[in-house]
Amino acid sequence: MENPIATLLETQPIVVLDGALATELERRGCDLRDTLWSAKVLMESPEIIRAVHADYFSAGAD
Repeated sequence: MENPIATLLETQPIVVLDGALATELERRGCDLRDTLWSAKVLMESPEIIRAVHADYFSAGAD
């Protein structure tokens, strides 16, 4: 089976993908049960937000 993302990368000049930020934050121990979970994590754990984005960038995200 062909990888659909590989096909997009080969045929499109720009490809936008969801980095699954919430999934990664939860994996790193953040509590996402609050309705304003993103604001809560930004206020309480900005270092985790920075680390996730740095890891995505290191993996090749722009």
